[in-house]
Amino acid sequence: MTEHHIVFIGGGPRTAMILERISANRSLLEDTALHLHVVDPFPAGAGRIWREDQSPLLKLNSRAADVSMFTDDSVQCLGPARPGPALDQWVQLIRDGQLPDVPALLETDPLLRAEVVGLASGDFPTRRLQSCYLRWFFARVQASFTAPDTIEVHQDTAVDLLPGQRTHRVILASGEEILADQVVLVQGHLDAASDADERTAQLAAHAAGSDHLGYIAPGYTNDIDFQDLTAGTEALVSGMGLAFTDLFVLLFEGRGGRFEPTESEALEYIPSGQEPKLLVGSRRGVPYHSKIRSSTIAPLTSAYLTEEAIIQLHRQHGELDFFAHIWPLIAKETGFFYYRELFSAHREHVKGSWADFHAAYDSVSWYSPERSSLIAEFVPPEHRLEFEQLEFPLPVPRPLRAELAGAQLDAMVRSHIEEDLRLRDSPDHSQFQALFFGLLRSFVTLPLVHELLSQEGRTQLASWWPGFFSFVDSGPPAHRLHELLALHRAGFIKFLGPETSFGFDDEQQSFRAETLAGPIHAPWLIEARLPTTGISTSNDPLLASLLRRGLITEEPGGSGKMHITSLRQVIGRDSKIYRWLFATGAGVGRFQAGAFSRPHANSAPFADSDALARELLSAPKTMSGWELAGSIAEHHRSIA
Repeated sequence: MTEHHIVFIGGGPRTAMILERISANRSLLEDTALHLHVVDPFPAGAGRIWREDQSPLLKLNSRAADVSMFTDDSVQCLGPARPGPALDQWVQLIRDGQLPDVPALLETDPLLRAEVVGLASGDFPTRRLQSCYLRWFFARVQASFTAPDTIEVHQDTAVDLLPGQRTHRVILASGEEILADQVVLVQGHLDAASDADERTAQLAAHAAGSDHLGYIAPGYTNDIDFQDLTAGTEALVSGMGLAFTDLFVLLFEGRGGRFEPTESEALEYIPSGQEPKLLVGSRRGVPYHSKIRSSTIAPLTSAYLTEEAIIQLHRQHGELDFFAHIWPLIAKETGFFYYRELFSAHREHVKGSWADFHAAYDSVSWYSPERSSLIAEFVPPEHRLEFEQLEFPLPVPRPLRAELAGAQLDAMVRSHIEEDLRLRDSPDHSQFQALFFGLLRSFVTLPLVHELLSQEGRTQLASWWPGFFSFVDSGPPAHRLHELLALHRAGFIKFLGPETSFGFDDEQQSFRAETLAGPIHAPWLIEARLPTTGISTSNDPLLASLLRRGLITEEPGGSGKMHITSLRQVIGRDSKIYRWLFATGAGVGRFQAGAFSRPHANSAPFADSDALARELLSAPKTMSGWELAGSIAEHHRSIA
């Protein structure tokens, strides 16, 4: 019996899911002992982002029922399904005493024990509970491999990879070496080198040269030390996405403040005396849209963004442009979900019948005068869907009155958040849940679309779609926005509005925000966002070595991400394909699905992981052009 070694660099949820798919497809590699190695300095299964060692205040922005690591029967992939409990079902099994391998931490940690007792399917679990679920899943996958197969975890950092003729050596920081037949790079989100971004380096230098200034560069909020940001200090905050949500949780409730309900049902913030004051702005000027509480009644079936429609577009135009060809289809598909629900559940908000509307809608393109006229005929203005207004929801009047401009912008943002909560934190506006599902279905289809896009189309997709999708579909739980409003009422947070930019004022020797109401100064600047990091600007020693030697390269288009084939094989210098070296994750090019997803929704991460697992088990190290083309086609079908 021969032996085959696969080394995974990175041990987070994505690796765990691929390992499960390798176990499910194990029969593809016969007469071979399979030895799997996982290298990560953080706990295997959870990795850095989802490790247990973080604040118990931080939560997922997904409900417990919407989180699963198991490939169920809804997933369209070549490998067999292996269903298992979603996070809420896993918690219920623990409560019922039916889970034989309950993680020890759940029995010893009082906060986690209390969460397990009270968690409902619609609740947003803590990241610490999610970490326990992920590590339990990894342990279960590990147990599914029996002798002679093995999984070995190396709690270490990979610093180099030395290719050989048949086997390759992975070098760890400890000096240990692992022999590998195949290597999979799964590092996840990358940290930036300290000198990677000139602007960030300059801002950090200003803060370092003064005893009264402070600067927090882009990073993972839970990993940042905010001790030097003292009570009462004013800090400009750049960004209002999910990193900002974590920021205000840690700086206020994390410092001993608390929220209490009032008679009006609004929250009141009770300060601890340790609070800074945050002056917050961004390009849009508003936080991500709230998670939605309503349920739909209309069918959630696709109509326009179908495989047939995409193939027809490709036949007509050849390589596709994302904005010209694909986005109008996504808009029409999502609009179809939205209006079908509006006509089904909220007849009082529309005129005429769904049958008449649908017949006319079917024949118009989204960006056409006919579509605008149709909507105007059937739907009053306050219930119409326009994506441009959805993405940039603050119609700022110009010019602003100078003496009132700051207060006016602040009030506009507050009013927007209140309206967003009225529409989304309510069971009475289910058209927004349908909108959510329409965009989510489009997300699932994008792996197929990606392969038909031109290089410009891929750049458009990568640069715009993730931010838009996250803003609309991946926002915080509603209670976080209620807490944000309470902090605003208490005077600890001020909104600066849209089109805000940040920098340093050399004359005043302080940080500056350029707002539509004029400049605002403060001694601190916090960048509430993840670093924009490519393989050439990360501080990962392994990637730096591989890039220097030409084993990996950046994909065309300027994204800075790793260049790979559709089979996730790395493309090196001079377009050389390394059949034994694979890569997937946030720092890798092409369309990348998430690390875990909703159950029973044919979610992209499951099919993507299955395709990669099957490739690892079945692909020879060399492949003819015809064989490669056939394999690519097969995998396209498996992730469509």
